[in-house]
Amino acid sequence: MKTIHRLATGIAALSLLSLASAVLAQDVAVPVDPAAAKAAAKARAKQVAAWKAQYGPGPYPDEVEAFAQTREEKLRGYYRVLYYDGEHNAVLNYERLGLLSMELGYYGDAEKAFDGALDRIEAFYNKDKQAEKATSATRLEVNKDFKGEPYERAMAYYYRGLLYLRKGDYDNARASFKAAEYQDTVSGEESFQSDFALLTYLQGWASHCAGDGSQAAETFEQAAKIDARLKAPGPNDNLLVLTELGAGPVKATDGQYQEKLVFRPGPVLPENGAIVTLGSGKTTRAWPLVPAADIYTQASTRGGRAIDGILDGKAQFKAGLETTSTLATAVGTSFAQQMGGNALYAQGIGAALSMFSKSVRPTADTRMWDGLPSTILVGTTRWGAAAPAPAGKGKKKAASKASASASASAGWSMPPVSVTYRHDDGGIELAGTRPMAASAGKCGIAWARSRSVESLPPEAPGNNAKIALARKKDKNAWAKDEAFRAKLR
Repeated sequence: MKTIHRLATGIAALSLLSLASAVLAQDVAVPVDPAAAKAAAKARAKQVAAWKAQYGPGPYPDEVEAFAQTREEKLRGYYRVLYYDGEHNAVLNYERLGLLSMELGYYGDAEKAFDGALDRIEAFYNKDKQAEKATSATRLEVNKDFKGEPYERAMAYYYRGLLYLRKGDYDNARASFKAAEYQDTVSGEESFQSDFALLTYLQGWASHCAGDGSQAAETFEQAAKIDARLKAPGPNDNLLVLTELGAGPVKATDGQYQEKLVFRPGPVLPENGAIVTLGSGKTTRAWPLVPAADIYTQASTRGGRAIDGILDGKAQFKAGLETTSTLATAVGTSFAQQMGGNALYAQGIGAALSMFSKSVRPTADTRMWDGLPSTILVGTTRWGAAAPAPAGKGKKKAASKASASASASAGWSMPPVSVTYRHDDGGIELAGTRPMAASAGKCGIAWARSRSVESLPPEAPGNNAKIALARKKDKNAWAKDEAFRAKLR
């Protein structure tokens, strides 16, 4: 309760200071009382001193709020956290912000957010020796910046690829899905064979939409070898539908000193299937989607082999080769969850500064992307007028083929899309998110989720309060966080 009271006091003081600043910012033609200006400056200095004692070196509520007010209202909570946390949690906060923005239809924010995350991931996990040395040298640092586990990094590229598909940028979409597949193979100092079949399949879809039939066929064949459920789409299919179900895996610690990172399935939720409906009236068409990815399996395996956990950056494999687990879900209560919505400023309060020592025992990093799904379903179909079959020989055949291609990419528009979520053979009352539906170029895409991240708190779970506070006393870490904020402004 003391923390809540302190935050409320800070916000109240912020309101008074804003009023004083507004007076000072008036047109120069309006007389300014020197005594009032002096009093306002004195009040500002006093408030900053109080915030410094309460929150450490900052950033302070007025600075955070000034930044957040320039953003979309529904995204401001996430932008506040992004600004406050700085570079330390930038990748994680960008990923969470990007997914929320996609759900709400703020696609420009989503693209910039995922680009911010991927720029940092690529700088760290690039395919060169220097990056490998950097990975080895920094992975054990207690103050390391978040980059995520292979499945988290792969999912960031997956969502960016969907945004490229939305705009009809098939070359960049294919590159993004390929980069996602690469990230699925990299963990600390180790590398493994990718088993994320959906990412391979989506590379094929991007090639299919770009008109590269031979590459598409080859890639679809590779995807089917990993997961036989992923059948190649029809030659005239022009609409991709993806639906995400449930809640993804969670991270926990194990070992005498909680030094081992382990993965647990997310909470069991009723939806385990979905039916998509396209069009309206007489043109309505509905069909079930096919399971294409299990995110817990991706988190808890390396190259298809089940792992027991991650210790010192290396995977510890289970005795068997099973890829599923009956371990009970164990979601640790993070500092942010304990503090509720006030964790943003509470993690920097002066009382805590004296509570924790500078030396922090390195434990497993449980910061995690909590908005990921448990399962991704996929389906494709043809919508619009059927393309005429090529006929004739030589030039006539080429002309017919070109005409068919033009017909396939023109004369159709994105139909209304709705998704019904199911438990086994029965429907359930679950609205899900509003589908992202768009068509550009030859193909269209529809994407929806059974569970929205809008209900999650802006602060990511697993943030170690001790480490966050120790960083405030580290001049180099603080300078890096400040440089990050300066670029955001």
